Amino acid sequence: MRLIFVMDIMDGIVVLAERGERSKYRAVAEKSLIVDTSEPIGVLEKIKPRFLYTADLDRILGKGNNLPLLNSISFRVEEMIADCGFRNAYELKDLHFVPVLGTETFDITKLSEIDRKCYVSLDFHGERFLDSSQRFEKLENALEFLNSFRLRGVIVLNLKRVGSGTPDLDLFLKVLKLSENPVYLGGGVGKLEDLENLKNLGCSGVLVSSAVHKKTIPLKIIRNGII
Repeated sequence: MRLIFVMDIMDGIVVLAERGERSKYRAVAEKSLIVDTSEPIGVLEKIKPRFLYTADLDRILGKGNNLPLLNSISFRVEEMIADCGFRNAYELKDLHFVPVLGTETFDITKLSEIDRKCYVSLDFHGERFLDSSQRFEKLENALEFLNSFRLRGVIVLNLKRVGSGTPDLDLFLKVLKLSENPVYLGGGVGKLEDLENLKNLGCSGVLVSSAVHKKTIPLKIIRNGII
């Protein structure tokens, strides 16, 4: 199982996410027990993750663009994946990282227009499925559609669980049962026991951030990148 360190970027700095309430996100250095800087390269140099997930929150919210920054830091890790609020296939050109197509902003019925293998993030806010396509009445219908594509993975991301220390296992298991693509989990992973449990359940990868900054998941595990 892969362990993917998360950096959320807003206004050019790393912020620590809190239950999807983006107005409450603060510079990571204000809360982290690990880093004393919120500058992306400085955070990377301290954490030294093997795998990296970044979210361009400005682009997701439609109020800015950190793509040049993300392209520049992608070379500092073995693999970087990123959700940049993509809305159209042409936005995926000239990227130096693997794109994540979040359902909050990307209409997944347009997946056939994408000419590269990518991740799809099934975005939730609590029990509400954030489906920008407005084509799927149920999660089951969306997964049935996604099963017709060979994806790098499907990420289950419940924004309400981000930073909570409590992963949404019910939602994860529901997706795992129905998905024919590898399933990853983001949001709420808080301790080593969560990692072992998810690995045993068949999770392909986990996105982690807050637990690293709180020192409940050791840096050496993030640096190794696989358990």
